[in-house]
Amino acid sequence: MQRGVSYQKLLDGLQQRTWNLPFYRQQNTIASGGRHSFAITGHRFTQNETINFDDAEKACQSKTTLELLRSSLILNACSVETFVKHNYKILSWTRRLMGRSVFNAMMRPTVYKQFVGGDDFTSFQETVSRLQTVGVRPLVMVTLEEDVKDDGPDADQLFDRNLKIMKDCMEMTAALGSQNPMMQIKPSGLFPLALCKSVSAEIPFPSSEPEVVEKIANSMETSKEVTKLGNLSTIEIAQLNKALNRIKQICKVAMERKLMILVDAEYTYLNPCLNLLALAMMLHCNGSEPLVTNTYQNYLKETPNILLKDIELAQTHGVTFGAKLVRGAYIYKERALASEKGYPDPVCETFEKTTKNYNRSMDIMMEKVAKHPGKFCVTIASHNEDTVKRGTNKMAKLGIPRSSDQTVIFAQSYGMSDFISLSLGQAGYMTYKSIPYGTIDEALPYLSRRLNENSSILGGVRRERKIIHAALGRRLFSFN
Repeated sequence: MQRGVSYQKLLDGLQQRTWNLPFYRQQNTIASGGRHSFAITGHRFTQNETINFDDAEKACQSKTTLELLRSSLILNACSVETFVKHNYKILSWTRRLMGRSVFNAMMRPTVYKQFVGGDDFTSFQETVSRLQTVGVRPLVMVTLEEDVKDDGPDADQLFDRNLKIMKDCMEMTAALGSQNPMMQIKPSGLFPLALCKSVSAEIPFPSSEPEVVEKIANSMETSKEVTKLGNLSTIEIAQLNKALNRIKQICKVAMERKLMILVDAEYTYLNPCLNLLALAMMLHCNGSEPLVTNTYQNYLKETPNILLKDIELAQTHGVTFGAKLVRGAYIYKERALASEKGYPDPVCETFEKTTKNYNRSMDIMMEKVAKHPGKFCVTIASHNEDTVKRGTNKMAKLGIPRSSDQTVIFAQSYGMSDFISLSLGQAGYMTYKSIPYGTIDEALPYLSRRLNENSSILGGVRRERKIIHAALGRRLFSFN
């Protein structure tokens, strides 16, 4: 697999070339300190302008008519439950039937173009530049989807390859020229899954064992190997030290490039280990700015309580704290696993209770941001319009500036909820799109997984299609 090569090619292109879009006018956001002074078709958006998600023309004006038509057709397909449930089988069968070349030729201008930023410098930088014209910044996504066998003879080589991919992508992200660059990382791609399970079982609540967090952070800081952690075996301790060395290299690039990294959360039986690593990375990296952000899944009942404990740990150690708030992507699998293993279901019973959890976590973080400027950062990663509106209203109530860098961030997936992202960006809020980079073959497994895991967000597809249809109607009407 030549994935690392494609990342390096993109990085080389970014360092050697300057991309220019003659059909868009981009303001110099870096020179103005990233204060969201953007212009499209002559309109300047100010901090005092009221955000309006119903303004279809404004929300869609950065897209061509063909792009809007494509979005309408694809989002219509995404609203079909059968397709969502069986999309990977359908796409795989179609590829076998058509052949790879014909299939790729069909996918590139449609599904791939809708959800992926590109697979080379030109295409990816064009995507980023177009988003920046409407005040939306890139949150680059590494799509590491393949499973790695824990006991395979080549496991370390694969983990090291994943490390190289992440580091190359971090360098590329820093070179994009965006103010406050950000990237998502998946630490579980750097060490065996069995080790992640073992550490999670040994340290189920990391912030309740601060001495363990300190031990892991000290290992990252000094390269001093961990000799004992609970009941981990000698082999597992050796694997852990290799993992910490790889994560230390990620931290080094982040600190050198001033690059914010968002640590992904996964299943409940893996999350304690990932939480432990994220907290240790905060102690190691988060001095005066929140370079490391942990992900909190609010469909889990205990998430706000865990968030409070993690905040307490960070404050005790005098470091900045970052939280990315999501509803969650593994609801059906988590419930099935709880039923199979016979333990209490960790997932909120209803969507409304999940929303209540999310709102509580948002309030906790917003109030910390307002009370301790520069010490906290929250990313509202949501496709839910009501959640986003609540976030903007909470900011206004607490007096948090829209353009205050690295305090309150809004984020959505590339190709979805564009009317929310573009409206937020044009109104001056710190707004990011999570943008996958890679070839069609690399991206399809990722896109399929995300579509299945995030099927709950597709309830907003009808609303987005309505916005798109209104914009298309105005354009077509203006031609007559």
